[in-house]
Amino acid sequence: MLMTAAECRERFGGAYRVQKAIREGVLFRIESGVYADKSECTEIELLLFKYPRAVVTMESAYYYYDLSDAIPERHALAIDRDARKISDSRVVQYFVPHGTIDIGVTEMKLADETVSRIYDRERLLVETIRYKTKLSYDLYREVIGSFRAIASELYTARMCDYLEAFPRRDALLRTIESEVL
Repeated sequence: MLMTAAECRERFGGAYRVQKAIREGVLFRIESGVYADKSECTEIELLLFKYPRAVVTMESAYYYYDLSDAIPERHALAIDRDARKISDSRVVQYFVPHGTIDIGVTEMKLADETVSRIYDRERLLVETIRYKTKLSYDLYREVIGSFRAIASELYTARMCDYLEAFPRRDALLRTIESEVL
């Protein structure tokens, strides 16, 4: 379990006892201001702890949903357009319109049993079409082909509900209908 420095001081009863727990191997310093009760944690777990309002999206989500076999070099996180920019070299940011960050968010257990906030497949398809020009052609074709293969499993009514919150919804819907459904 990841904790902030303040949470550690509260749990262990002060800064001295936190340092003692670190020396004894009961607590581990992961990076500045982040501590854990285990010696290692995954990067995605750390990033989602540091940025709790962020949502796993795009390249990272494609990999977790098996829509692409390309392992992403950096973690793709969606953040609200009005939020402060994440200045971390391990992160690629996608800014979403104000008020749409939580639309389609679900929780998913990743391979290491980390529960993460991630967009469901329907919202991920909407995001793929919205950011079509930011993706490489090969990745876009691979992902669209994967979505086409699972088209019967997608909830189109849910996707249409999601589209209502976005600008250019008619153009997005036409693209989804012509390329996937």
